[in-house]
Amino acid sequence: MMKTRNLLVAGVALALAACTTTHREDTFKINVNLANADGKTVYLQKDGQVLDSAVIANWDAAFETPVCADNEMYGLMLKGWRRPFSFFTDNTEVTLEGDAQNPSAIVVKGSETQARLDAFTQGYNELEEKLEADSTMSDEDAEEVLKMHCFDYVWDNPTDPVAHYVLYRYKWAFGPCEMRTMIDNIHHADSALTNSNLKLAEEYVEKIERVQAGQPMIDFTQNDPDGHPVTLSEVAEGKLLLVDFWASWCPDCRKENPNVVAAYQRFHDQGFDVLGVSFDTDRDAWLAAIEKDGLTWTHVSDLQGWGNAAGALYTIAFIPQNALIKDGMIVARNLVGEALMEEVERQLEN
Repeated sequence: MMKTRNLLVAGVALALAACTTTHREDTFKINVNLANADGKTVYLQKDGQVLDSAVIANWDAAFETPVCADNEMYGLMLKGWRRPFSFFTDNTEVTLEGDAQNPSAIVVKGSETQARLDAFTQGYNELEEKLEADSTMSDEDAEEVLKMHCFDYVWDNPTDPVAHYVLYRYKWAFGPCEMRTMIDNIHHADSALTNSNLKLAEEYVEKIERVQAGQPMIDFTQNDPDGHPVTLSEVAEGKLLLVDFWASWCPDCRKENPNVVAAYQRFHDQGFDVLGVSFDTDRDAWLAAIEKDGLTWTHVSDLQGWGNAAGALYTIAFIPQNALIKDGMIVARNLVGEALMEEVERQLEN
């Protein structure tokens, strides 16, 4: 039902620019207690940059962290995790407890803001489970209910840092207009309010508006499986082209692949083509999925996973996503199932 949603050491100097470190009392402690992590290096991040690192011994590690002006989020990262574990500290001592093999289940103790986030997440998960168990609820209707659950929280709590996290974390569920509406409501509540999640949400809206239907395509070049460069504008010239962002490890992508195959087989002779852009990191897994799913069109990837450069240009926050391109313009976005068939047929007739 839900879309599949992702270290360079920048130095402590980055933290000093935004946080006060003049006196010892202007710091707080982040304690880490992780099973199955002894001997591993754990990284403390903020705004995507590494602030500090420590080696876990007897399950424990600790960071002495500068107090910041705002209640910002931090991230804990361990090699092998797909993405950092994000958490609030309230600029007070907190303890993170859990198992390195299950980072999503880490518990944060000592932060009231984190407690509110945990409560929201629990409510969201319980609602999702309830909707999945409801045989009368279509996937589209269930996603709409979950989307409104997030919207209502952001709307009702405009100055809460948790709401700003929810806004950015679940951005994939909303269109640009909905995002703008929530952001405007936040600024109406407090025009001076700013934090990293709110800034990220604002930047996301600006980027996603650039790649909506009616906008010119953004050109890019990536290598095919044999290492040969493929340029989007060259593939798209003189045809209707679906740029399909996917990955072998993405269940929803694999579920949608038969629909893309059906559209390709039905309309390829009429001028329809597909360019697959993979968010894989494992070349062998990527090629195996191409063969197994019968994806006989051109494929490219930089094998950087969620860091795929073409995905960044098209502001891909979940997969599968796609962009339908005709005459150098984006004419539709995120077509699935029968909607893909209908739009391809309509564009070919015009």
